[in-house]
Formats: sequence, structure tokens, C-alpha cells
Amino acid sequence: MVRKGRWLFDYFDEIEREIEEAFEELFYGRPMWDSSTGRLEPLTEVTETLDKIVVTMDLPLVRKENIHLTIEEDYLKLEAPLERTIRFERWGIIPRHCEFKSFYKIVELPAKVNPEEAKARFKNGVLSVELPKIVRGHKIPVE
Repeated sequence: MVRKGRWLFDYFDEIEREIEEAFEELFYGRPMWDSSTGRLEPLTEVTETLDKIVVTMDLPLVRKENIHLTIEEDYLKLEAPLERTIRFERWGIIPRHCEFKSFYKIVELPAKVNPEEAKARFKNGVLSVELPKIVRGHKIPVE
């Protein structure tokens, strides 16, 4: 059944878009962008040592002074506007217009950290955040 004012081909376009998004999620996991909000998810690496967690993110087209980090004991949140808007006229199989204006990501940390002692460094488009772990307990000498 076709509703008034809508072409049959509009339904085919909508179905094709939904199939494309389903395949992207199936093969690549969650998409690294949200075209409805204009946000990209940066490439991220989380490494853990005995005493700290290091989160590294690629942030091309971002200025250091525009990076906003929020750190809690169990997560890190990044918001960073791009210097210029990135536009795509054709995105995927079907033609559609997308604009991206910022990076956004929430990283769940593998262990509790001390946010007050965190250190961040931004160089050549790469953000590195060192997060010291919260140490529970203490050493007991054995006699």
C-alpha cells in the first residue's frame, strides 16, 4: 500500500538505506559516525600497564585549545570540534549528503583511575591521555 504524496521509489530508497546500515553494523560493528548529529568517532587505542591506562586518539583537523576532556574514575569523554566541516555528497551505495563537524567519544576504562592525576598531550593530531590507576590496598612486609 502506498500513502498519498509519497512515491513508491521513496520506499525503495528507504529500504536500501536501512539494508546498507544493517550491513555496515554487521561487518564493521557500530558505525564510527553519526550523520544525524554531525559527529565522528576518532580511532582510539587503550593500553593498560600495572599502574596506568593510556588512551590514544587520532584527531586530525582539531586544535589543541578546542579539545574538551571529561575524566571520571571509569570513563573518559572527548568532545572536539573540527577546524572545518567535512562534507560528503555520496556516502555509501545511495547518494546522500553528510556533514561532520566534530569528534565525540566515550571510552569505558578497564580499571578505576585517579582523574586528578591524569595528564594529556596533543601533538601532530594525536591525543595521548595517561590515567594513573587507583591502587587499592597496600604492601605488607613478610617477616
